[in-house]
Amino acid sequence: MFLLYNLFFPLLFLVYLPYYVVHLRRRGGLSREYWQRLGFFDRATASRLRTLANPVWIHAVSVGETVAAISFMRRWQERRPEDNLVFSCSTSTAYATAKQKLPPGIELIYCPIDFWWAIRRALRLIRPVVLIIFEVEIWPNLIRQAARCGAKVVLVNGRMSDRSSRGYAKWSFIFRPIFSSFSCLCVQTPEDASRIARVLGDDPRIKVCDTMKFDQVPDVNQADKTAVLDDCFGPGERVTFIAGSTHAGEEEIICDAYQKLREDFPNLRLILTPRHCERTPEIEKILRERGLTWKLLKPTTENGAGAAEVLLVNTTGELMNFYGASDIAYVGKSLAGQTGGHNIIEPAIFGKAILHGCHMENFRTVAALFQQHQAAIELPDEAALEPALRRLLASPAERESLGRKARQVVERYRGAIDRTLDHIEELRKSA
Repeated sequence: MFLLYNLFFPLLFLVYLPYYVVHLRRRGGLSREYWQRLGFFDRATASRLRTLANPVWIHAVSVGETVAAISFMRRWQERRPEDNLVFSCSTSTAYATAKQKLPPGIELIYCPIDFWWAIRRALRLIRPVVLIIFEVEIWPNLIRQAARCGAKVVLVNGRMSDRSSRGYAKWSFIFRPIFSSFSCLCVQTPEDASRIARVLGDDPRIKVCDTMKFDQVPDVNQADKTAVLDDCFGPGERVTFIAGSTHAGEEEIICDAYQKLREDFPNLRLILTPRHCERTPEIEKILRERGLTWKLLKPTTENGAGAAEVLLVNTTGELMNFYGASDIAYVGKSLAGQTGGHNIIEPAIFGKAILHGCHMENFRTVAALFQQHQAAIELPDEAALEPALRRLLASPAERESLGRKARQVVERYRGAIDRTLDHIEELRKSA
């Protein structure tokens, strides 16, 4: 089967190549390093890789996995600063993210496409003692050749959908040898472990370590925003509602709910923090149409005198500070036709009452954990926002309880990186 794979995969790639080239041109951000995807490494890079002693090769695909891998590698360096690390990714956006954020001392490369010769060349250059693969990357040549070269192959932060599990199980005569090449499979949930067990059977190599997303958001002491809020809203008691990382369509829903609630809760104040601050003129138009008064965090013209009803955050890097200064948080990109969601762990760090929409595809596991522990309110649609907010405003005790549960979820599920590293260390000791 693997002989057939190595015969037909290059042919299928040639058929796909025109579409692939168009996709690359549209995405942009390519550099000469992208030739590494075909196994061609320039002389300087090849020389650096050859000189590494007993390196660990860590591979992620796109931006999301890369961000998780960066947190993982920082912790690895804290625990084992003497180790040489090589990090690879597959997309130009992930490469750019890694180039900007990768800790010092880590060699950055593109992972070759899963051609037999390209993978073999990369393995001969790097000679890894451990190959670590993030989340869901099942490439036959990369996994099997690394194992045959003597590397311990480890899946970390692993996840698997029911659909994928059924497919792998149906074709188990193909996929069981691939999964058997892993020395350890560290997965996010017991459900993920059960799905992999459909292919491998009950196997001690499968370890449940939880999701690393809780380790990616550090505890922070936010800058005190009391003076900023007093300047915008005026002094005195208030309940502050923040809408974080909002996208088009969400601000209208939030402002409409806010206007209705102000009639019964006159001390309610709103902070709008759009995901993209260049949308500020668009959001100002929404506020103007509704007759709401606002101030900009960074005024483009002189802010009007007196108190305003809304603070519009038109800068980047301040969201966590305002989460910490608020009482109730809505996390955006999850309603009004938006999909994917943003990170609800960020307000949970501060023990805030959290609302989010039902479209949390990019944070599905995290959102499910918060729902399991009744630590956030998931809104089924736009109409649910106003009554949910009303309930929290009417009950400070419920707000406090919801926030306390959110913080408890953070505490409960932190430590996935260390649990994973513990399993890898045991593996290396047993070698």
